[in-house]
Amino acid sequence: MLVSWNLTRRCNLACSHCYLDALQRGGKSSGELGTAEVCEVIQQIADLAPGAMLVLSGGEPLLRRDLDTLVRHAAARGLAPVIGTNGTLLDERRAQRLKAAGAAGVGVSLDSAAPLFHDRLRGVPGAWEAALRGVRAARSAGMAVSLQATLFDENRSDLAALADIAESLGALALNFFFLVCTGRGVTQTDLTPAQYEQTLDCVVRLQRERPQLMIRARCAPYLRRKLGLHGGETVNSYAQWSSACLAGRSYLRIAPQGLVTPCPYVPEVVGDVRTTPLREIWERHPLLTRLRTELPAGKCGACDFRYSCGGCRARALARHGDLMAEDSNCLHVRPADALPEAAPAMLAQRGELTWEPAARALLERMPAFIRGRVKARLEECAANEAQGLITVDFMRAHRPPLRFPVYASGNATGAQWPK
Repeated sequence: MLVSWNLTRRCNLACSHCYLDALQRGGKSSGELGTAEVCEVIQQIADLAPGAMLVLSGGEPLLRRDLDTLVRHAAARGLAPVIGTNGTLLDERRAQRLKAAGAAGVGVSLDSAAPLFHDRLRGVPGAWEAALRGVRAARSAGMAVSLQATLFDENRSDLAALADIAESLGALALNFFFLVCTGRGVTQTDLTPAQYEQTLDCVVRLQRERPQLMIRARCAPYLRRKLGLHGGETVNSYAQWSSACLAGRSYLRIAPQGLVTPCPYVPEVVGDVRTTPLREIWERHPLLTRLRTELPAGKCGACDFRYSCGGCRARALARHGDLMAEDSNCLHVRPADALPEAAPAMLAQRGELTWEPAARALLERMPAFIRGRVKARLEECAANEAQGLITVDFMRAHRPPLRFPVYASGNATGAQWPK
């Protein structure tokens, strides 16, 4: 569903929390995959996950002179390329070129509602103002924009103000990333478990107050517990897909030299695209199999939200040295009168569900980064209603309010929900 590719370690900023420990613009970054190598792996991604969202980031991806070529290559193969950038190098001319190449949108980092903290965190005076200029340039070029903020104790009071900025700029989404202490981030002070709880409460409140803006907590799967939602359940603007750690399940990351990890914050290498086909890595590596088939250990494995949340695997690894250990950042302890969460009905009954060919064909025309969400939601509805066959009529009757655009890529057409 989602691939994050750090195209380069080079960067024009010096962020103190960078998980990649990026090099500044003038530094050398040896061994990065060249244009032809990247294009070959893009083809492998398209073959493995048609329609997947491909986040091209860095370092700073705008420092790659071939970025337009890579975006065009990905879009022509039906992927949805998105640029993850600090925004400071993005002017209207560059944004128009990326849009013309087929970029579905940009994600721009903005870590505070005023310049001081953002500039200090990013290591360059003026970075905040430059990021805003980049967002405006992208919007002027007609690109969808999401804002990304990494949360610390110093800026967690800025959430509402950041939402104000996101709305004023016409952003589609606002993503709050909860720090995982890897890379240069090991020098940063993480939020305490109590601060996590308070901040997640604020995120939930903001989303309910601002339904027109998608507001998400990233690397904090216990948001599902805060919402009281179990696997497959949906409420308000929070769908079933906003649950559990995606690492190695529907998400992987490729480093500049071609090494593959389950996510940017898990340093465990599961393959090298220079020597092994991506499909073989994805389907056969034992670590990825563990992530997909094992319940976590400790309190996470016995939790009443063990499927719908399950904890962050990167934090478990950082804290305990075991990817499948418990996530100690979560304060929740299963109540004495509660049982461990049972497998969701959509999982238990999946083998009993059948899709009629027309419904399956319609589903397959949807981009992969929403296809999984739609499929899971429909199968959950079918399981709850004891329906064994999903038809086009069933899809029509359970049509969700889509609050995000579906982009055409290359010769593909945007999928339409049946009316």
